[in-house]
Amino acid sequence: MCGFCGYVNTSKNIEDDIVIKEMSSTLKKRGPNALNIFVNKKTAFGHTRLSIIDVKYGTQPMTKEYNGVNYIIVYNGELYNTNELRNNLLSKGYSFSTKCDTEVVLTSYFEYGIDALNYLNGIFAFAIYNDKDESIFLARDRLGIKPLFYSFNTDLNAELNFIFASEIKAILKSPNIQAILDKQGLMELIGLGPAHSPGNTYFKNINEIKPGHFAIYKNNKLEIKKYWDLETKLSYENEKQVITNIYDLVVDATKRQLVSDVGICSMLSGGLDSSVLSKIAKDNVKDLTTFSVDYVGNDKDFKANDYQLTKDSDYVKIMQKFLDTNHKTVLIDNVKLFDLLNSSLIARDMPGMADIDSSMYAFCNKINKAGFKVCLSGECSDEIFGGYPWFYKEHLSMHNGFPWALSENLRDNLVKKGVLKENELREYVDFKRKETLKNVTFIDKDDDFENRFRSINYLTIKYFMMCLVERTDRMSMANSLEVRVPFADHRIFEYVYNIPARLKLGIKNNSSTVTEKYLLRKAFEKELPQDVVYRKKSPYPKTYDPKYLKLVEIKMQNILDNKDSKILKIINKDYVQNMLKNHGANLSENLFGQLMTYPQTLAYLIQIENWLNIYNIEIEI
Repeated sequence: MCGFCGYVNTSKNIEDDIVIKEMSSTLKKRGPNALNIFVNKKTAFGHTRLSIIDVKYGTQPMTKEYNGVNYIIVYNGELYNTNELRNNLLSKGYSFSTKCDTEVVLTSYFEYGIDALNYLNGIFAFAIYNDKDESIFLARDRLGIKPLFYSFNTDLNAELNFIFASEIKAILKSPNIQAILDKQGLMELIGLGPAHSPGNTYFKNINEIKPGHFAIYKNNKLEIKKYWDLETKLSYENEKQVITNIYDLVVDATKRQLVSDVGICSMLSGGLDSSVLSKIAKDNVKDLTTFSVDYVGNDKDFKANDYQLTKDSDYVKIMQKFLDTNHKTVLIDNVKLFDLLNSSLIARDMPGMADIDSSMYAFCNKINKAGFKVCLSGECSDEIFGGYPWFYKEHLSMHNGFPWALSENLRDNLVKKGVLKENELREYVDFKRKETLKNVTFIDKDDDFENRFRSINYLTIKYFMMCLVERTDRMSMANSLEVRVPFADHRIFEYVYNIPARLKLGIKNNSSTVTEKYLLRKAFEKELPQDVVYRKKSPYPKTYDPKYLKLVEIKMQNILDNKDSKILKIINKDYVQNMLKNHGANLSENLFGQLMTYPQTLAYLIQIENWLNIYNIEIEI
């Protein structure tokens, strides 16, 4: 895993490498093992490397000649079908000077052009420069596991015309990019945050290449196209066939992602997803190390609720004993959790999931310090296998907004009166939802249950999952750790997306009984302890320590009391003050489902204030 950046300057020749070095230096944590640049008269590429495969020879930017033309690539990611692709290309007469997947991606581009993307199985973002026609080809993996941001200026006199990078902080090092929060950014920040609509960020004029999309920059024109998306297809297989296929796909995807020239470990929560992956890893890796996370005091402060019925620690013990792994529990101090709100903000470059982010930051930091560069995570399973309550609970699935954020009133109330027109925020969010759903097609238009499930499934993948994926990528890479997500293999998503909803949820003969992730449970019920297989879905753990709540309340009050706080230009001070006065008791909605209740809502607002200051953001509304 790595970080990369680049730019094109059409107004003058580039005589030095100062800007590209400054941009690259911001990505050093994504790639602490090497920093290298390529510069010619108009174009500059920078790359920072975390060495995982072919540690000795996989240096980037990588140059390779084909038909008399030099191509330069910068790449971030991992291919899980490298050997198959290399062997296929060798049979066609190509040669290789490295063992790394970077050269395989570049050589595949020689052979297949844009269609090479259809051959790649992995998580990736990359840019390829053609030094003959001075074009740049950029692409991002199908599900958007790896990031790719850009800013494009059609003004030929601009100092830099096209800029791209793995993280926004690198783009902000450009001399002609200013950090601005405009009206659209505000509506994303308050209306959808901590998620955002595909392609957008909270910064004006800084966008992302959407998952499953590529871009071509040439002659100061930028063309962006989709090369992949989830498509609705008929499924003809019975339950037994489906369960067998799911088992085979998950095992194959996980085995592929165990390839590494350095040590590999696994996150283990005691839930179904991480237990499945850890079991497969244990069967294929000698002396597997597993890691779990918990909070100081949670053993006594934990309170069961509708979403989190049980503590992870009890089930981690079951799995650790069952697998006999070298297990380590990372205990996070709640003061440290609060202190890391800024570190996690900077890692994401935008306000995020508050302590849900900062705890992941601390977790990844400890895994890295234990000597690991690569770790497996069970992320992206719930989104495709039906692991969330909004897939089947009617009051959630029938909701007109985003079903994980029944918080329209809360979000409306958070915005300072007069900043937006009446209902403008709701209308924006509704537009984004409907715009996204235009990509969904149905088999039987009269099957309301199936169609509602498919729509929610698509929204969950495009919004909720992306928020979690961004969290994992930024928090892990900020700690020089590569986290792999086998469930995000596109073959799994393409296959499971088209399994009928009732089969996914284990609904028999029109019964009302639902089993979350029924098919995944059935696929691995003979591989794991039954208590783990049929444990109810439990989300990433939160702290229940009143000390943490006190810290965020004091900080939020200090922000409200400071007349120079930037956030007061955009939020309703009286509403937030009342929220503090009642310690959240007057809140009837959670900002972002059970992941972000009252303490996390305050922490999100704290992150917004810190973001406005740390990034010196101009508010342009």
